[in-house]
Formats: sequence, C-alpha cells, structure tokens
Amino acid sequence: MRRATVGGLVLLCALVTVCPADGDRSAAPGDGDLRALLQPSRPFETRGALRVDVSNLGDEDVRITSLRLDSPLYEPQGPQPRDPLLEAGGGTVVMPVLLGEPVCDAEAGPARLVLGVAGGEVAVPLEERPADLLADRHAAACAVVEVRSQVDLRMGDGWERTADRTVTGEFELAQRAPGVELEVVGLDGNVIFSLATEDAADGSPVLAVDDDHPTDAVRASITASRCDPHALIEYKRTFTFVALVDTGGETPLRVDVTAEGETRRLLEDVLQACL
Repeated sequence: MRRATVGGLVLLCALVTVCPADGDRSAAPGDGDLRALLQPSRPFETRGALRVDVSNLGDEDVRITSLRLDSPLYEPQGPQPRDPLLEAGGGTVVMPVLLGEPVCDAEAGPARLVLGVAGGEVAVPLEERPADLLADRHAAACAVVEVRSQVDLRMGDGWERTADRTVTGEFELAQRAPGVELEVVGLDGNVIFSLATEDAADGSPVLAVDDDHPTDAVRASITASRCDPHALIEYKRTFTFVALVDTGGETPLRVDVTAEGETRRLLEDVLQACL
C-alpha cells in the first residue's frame, strides 16, 4: 500500500479514490494554461458520458485529480475522480465526463469544465464539437423525460429461458393518463444481446397506445450474441435495451428500457452459460 506524506500527515492512498504518483511535482496551472474540448465518443457514451480532451499550454506539469461539468442545462454534480498528469507545453489527456440529470426548464448558457488540481479547483471554458453538442443532448434527454411522464415503457414479468442463450417475453407500453397517443417504432438490442420482435403487419408500430388502446405489448426474444470477457468488461449497458419512439421528429427518440429484478437475473444466467 503506497503512502504519501503531506505536511507531516500520512495519507493512506488505499483509502482514497485518487492518489498522486510518487515524486509528483505537478503545479497549479496559470490563467489560460488549460484548454478543454468536448465531443462525442462511442466508447464513453456506453457509460453515459462524453469525451473531453484537456490540453496544458503552460510551462508546468498539472496533475488532474477530478473533473465535473458546470452547465446551466444539467444538475450540479460532485467531482468525478481522475488521475492523469498533463505534461507542460501542449500535453493532452482524454477523459470521460458525465453530464448528470438535465434541467428541463433551463436556458442555455456557457459551459465550463471544473478540474481538481493542486491547490483546489480551476474552471476551464469548454469548446464543443459540434458547437451545439450540449444543447442537443439536453433536448434529447428532456424529450425522454417527457415521454416517461406520459407512458410506462418496461419489460414485462414472466420472461422465460427458451434456449441456452435466449430468453423470451414481452415489452409493455401503457398510458399514464388519458389522452396520450404514442408509438414505439422499433426495439434494439445492444453490444451483448441481440433483440428480435414479432413482425408487425403492414409497417405498423411495434407498440402503440391511445384512448381506445391504453395498453399494448409485443413478444420479443433476447439472445446473448456476444459474451466474451473483453466485451463484458468494456460495455457498461449490458442489461439496457432501446425503444425507438416516434415523437414527430426526423428520427425516432431513443429511450432506454432496462431489465430489472427476475428478468435481469435471468439474463445474467444466460451470460454465465456462454462464458
């Protein structure tokens, strides 16, 4: 267990999330020394995060101990522990940053990346690529919040194992209040599990509710199509599937549907069978 001595006090590094490397001589950055670029990244998005590239244009190395997004579009978050060393003279590191819960009545404003460094925190202006990245993600997240307020979309009870790697059951959709009309035009699997539904006749939606039909269900099969250790380690949304909801836009809205309780345990058993 490595120890670091600061001001005569012994810090047990095994008890904290971030501990600086032995002999770390990093310094607090000067004004304008750091740059931050926010952009999409498929590996990070499987964890619900975006990619941020942080560069150090100063003359001293900088140790980053944490980061968090500061934006009026998202609820404030606590620091997310990190431990990279930003080398002086243009050194760059790539890290995931979680967005947090959207504030759906908020107005857009400048976003900053708040970094934990030697001596405290420093706020770094964020460049977004594309320029409306956070606004677009915020709008999509709030659209999902609105859909969830209107309907209950879930995996039903009673899923069964119908083959060594396959389970079969129903996805369910129900109005939360009269007057709601909503269609699910597709259901998708993920990196680990493929998903197939019964064919809808004449291009009909997979699921639909209105006042005449306040509930609906569709039978589906879920198969463990990739369960190698590398995929299971890297992918963080193993038991989450995606419903494609028609909200009248150019593309369907992606709404997560996560297996819970007995259904999740059944899927865990399927994964064990194919490891």
